[in-house]
Formats: sequence, C-alpha cells, structure tokens
Amino acid sequence: MKIWITGGAGFLGTRLTAELAHEGHQVLSLSRRSSPVANESVTIDLAREKEKLNSLAQQHGPADVVIHAASRQPGRYTFPEFVKGNILPTVNLLEALKPAPPKQIVFTSTLSVYAQSSSLPFTEDHPASSALAYAATKRWAEQLLETFRPSQVTVLRLPSLYGVGQGDSFIDGLAQLALRGEEIELFSRGTVIREALHVSDVIHAIQTCMDNPPSEQFCLMNLGTGRSISTLEYAEALVEALQSKSRIVLSDRAALQFDYYADIQRARDMIGFEPTELKESLRRYADELRT
Repeated sequence: MKIWITGGAGFLGTRLTAELAHEGHQVLSLSRRSSPVANESVTIDLAREKEKLNSLAQQHGPADVVIHAASRQPGRYTFPEFVKGNILPTVNLLEALKPAPPKQIVFTSTLSVYAQSSSLPFTEDHPASSALAYAATKRWAEQLLETFRPSQVTVLRLPSLYGVGQGDSFIDGLAQLALRGEEIELFSRGTVIREALHVSDVIHAIQTCMDNPPSEQFCLMNLGTGRSISTLEYAEALVEALQSKSRIVLSDRAALQFDYYADIQRARDMIGFEPTELKESLRRYADELRT
C-alpha cells in the first residue's frame, strides 16, 4: 500500500512508520522533524506550509491510506497553539487531499474528548464536550473529518500511550521512579481509575483498520484496556515487571484526575480488537526499558 503518515516523527508515528515500512508498504512521513525510518520523509509544518502540502499531494497522490497522527499534545499551551496544532493541519490536509482522495483516512483522536461523568465506562455515545483546549480541538478535528465524504474515515479515540520514547505519560512516570527504586506515591490511595495502552496495541489496531476498513463511511471507535484498572494495580504490576525495590505509598492527598475508562465493545465487534493483558503488556515495556 501507499501510505502517508502525518506526525511520522512523533512517538506513535515513528513506531508506526517503522512497522509499516518493514511490512513492505511505501510510507511517506510528513512531520516537523525528519523521520529516519520512512521510505520517504518530508519536513513540513502542516499548519503553515499549505502550498507545500498541496504540491506534495499532487506529486505523491493519491495514497491508499492516510494516517493522520500529527497533533499538539497536552501541555501548557494556549488555545491558539492547540488550534494551530490540531485544527489547521487537519483543514489543510483535507483541502490538499480533495483533488485525489485516498481510499481511507485513519485519525488518532483521544478519549479525553469525553465529558467528566460518574457513569463508566464511556461508550462512543457518551457526550464529547470536554472543556480542555486539547480535547476540544481534537473533537473539532473529528467533526471536520466526518464531513470529508470522498474517503472512508476511521477515528480511533486513544487513551494515554506508553512505551520507550514516550516521556510524559502516567505509566512512564511510574517507570522512571521504579527503575531508580524510589518511593511511588499514589494520590487518593491509588483508587483513581486510569486508561493506558502500550503503543503496540494501537499499531495493531491501525493495521487491522487498513487491511479490513469498516464498512461505515465514518466510523468512530474507542480503544483501551476494556476494564477498570486503578493506579495501584498499574503501579504494582509495573514494580513486579521491573523487579523494582520501590515502595508504593498510598497517599490521602486527592488526585486531580477524574476516573475514566472506555467501553471497547465496538472495536471488538468491528475490527476484532483485543488489548494485551496488563501484566503481559508491562512485561513487554519492561523488556524495552532494559534493552
């Protein structure tokens, strides 16, 4: 297949590019940084270099699949910065693809679009009305993609991802403490429910969507662990996987995060998605860290 990957030099994009190129696909990476693992890599700012993007589409299109993974990740950014990172690249990409649309677009969105609620797990029908700038702009990008009728569009709402190379996730933060044997303090006595996947599970889901695209013109699916997992269970499994001497401390200090995890039945039914069991997934991650 001829595949474009936006954000091809990012955490998910780098791994995805390497895997698809290894499988023999022709992969074009579009990113603000060069991707050393792509068949061809173009350094481009999708928000600012619209004419360059249009020219690339004319030269390299049409693609079989476009995987839109470019994103301004959560952090201390202003709302305009999230618009520039999540909305403008999506608008410019769709405009560039119009003359020669791909068969399929796969968009990596986020579970954080869901409004806070005590009703768990979140299904795809749960209100997507988060007030966070990151989540709001990712939801807006979803809606823009829903209007793009020339291609089949698959939106995957992802949880926090972890793996070597991802330095700002909940799991990676725990891992660094465990590797140093330092004390691991868990707020709200470790009872907060979180959702996290090893990046390889997401790559497998994307590959499945490419090989067998959903029949719906626009398809939206949650990915996740499929069950309620507390921060204490994550920490205990990670300490075990790393054979760490870290002591887990259950603190009464209140956590800022609210409980959330996703209902993944739609992904199970439509693409046969089945997440790796937590302990096995963290053992894989531990092996990566040791390597």
